[in-house]
Amino acid sequence: CGGSAGGGKKKRAPIEFLRMLCGRNNEGDLVGDGSGASCMLKIMDMRPKSAAMGNRTQGYGYENTNNYRGTTINFYGIGNIHAVRDAYQKVNALCLNPNTSDLQWMQLVENTNWPSMIRLILSASWQTAFHVHYNRFPVLVHCSHGWDRTSQVPALAQLFLDPHYRTREGFSTLVEKDFLSFGHPFHTRCGHGEGKNEQGGGDEGQLSPIFLQFLDCVFQIVNQFPDYFEFNTKYLLLLSEHIYSCRFGTLLCDSEREREVVAGIRQRTYCMWEYLDSIPELANPTFDKDANERAGVLLMPLPMLLRNVTLWIDRYGMYGAKATVPCVPPSLRHMYPPMYAVQCPMEQALVLHTTRNGVEGALQRAMEDVEMWKGTAMAALEEVKQLKKAQAEKKDEEEKQ
Repeated sequence: CGGSAGGGKKKRAPIEFLRMLCGRNNEGDLVGDGSGASCMLKIMDMRPKSAAMGNRTQGYGYENTNNYRGTTINFYGIGNIHAVRDAYQKVNALCLNPNTSDLQWMQLVENTNWPSMIRLILSASWQTAFHVHYNRFPVLVHCSHGWDRTSQVPALAQLFLDPHYRTREGFSTLVEKDFLSFGHPFHTRCGHGEGKNEQGGGDEGQLSPIFLQFLDCVFQIVNQFPDYFEFNTKYLLLLSEHIYSCRFGTLLCDSEREREVVAGIRQRTYCMWEYLDSIPELANPTFDKDANERAGVLLMPLPMLLRNVTLWIDRYGMYGAKATVPCVPPSLRHMYPPMYAVQCPMEQALVLHTTRNGVEGALQRAMEDVEMWKGTAMAALEEVKQLKKAQAEKKDEEEKQ
């Protein structure tokens, strides 16, 4: 490892430069002497080591490097689906609570543990990319099942390494490959179409916003380095809303077999990627594809990435009781169109849920929903009446005979 494939060795970056990049985060593992003689494979276990050791009692565990010559293993302490769900519920409750203290806002956000989880995932992804690019190590990434943390970290590492995945076409390919094809259970994690305590529904203990957390990590990178991406943060915001909207079939079901064979999703539903690509406002106007390809790897100093992690306020504050999302006074909207308004060429202007129309707008939408469901209920009631009438007529004819 560490040598290039052409008979000679690729010139390695100076040790001082590599130490500056990692910022003393796991420096002993990341920055070596460059020989690579003692390592042929890097094993990165996303779980806390205590959790990996606890799994041994159930017949699982982790790799014993004594059995695999030339390997090293590290644990990265990323929480499981239950920890992610708890942190997500806390950050949502914090943003929706009208009594939240504004003076202690940042402290309260950190106390939810959600930003810490984002930093852990970004750190593991950055280190994966670092080992591949600078140390020239093949890397094996895994967690407990292989479809949650194991989908998040390699996908983010590929965003760092390959400029193609920072385009709209490449990002859709990345999600299709590392989440959909690798078996991330969207239905189980999102509970699509299942009400709370619904009979025959899924296990509520398996619900967890894993893919939303991945999008949050992508948001952090795009927010800090927007010129490296063909899409912008509005693209991620709209995508995050359609995780749960069920408007498109792209993110439904638990596996490729369920989507393609059982449900026939692609033949019966619209593609979310085509919809997103049809909206010009979701593209980054300053993106230069040729320059991005020439730049290649995006590996910023790790402290820079982690210290600038912020709450995705457009996502978590969209329904907040207090004014959190930046807005423009109505008198100036003709001069400064709101960032959340996007225009689709196939339909009318689409306004994201970050719009603040006030009480009147909320009441109007609520009344429209009431009328819609009222019409649906009346149609169903009329159908039941017709069925009962038909059954009664059939019974009368049988009695006459």
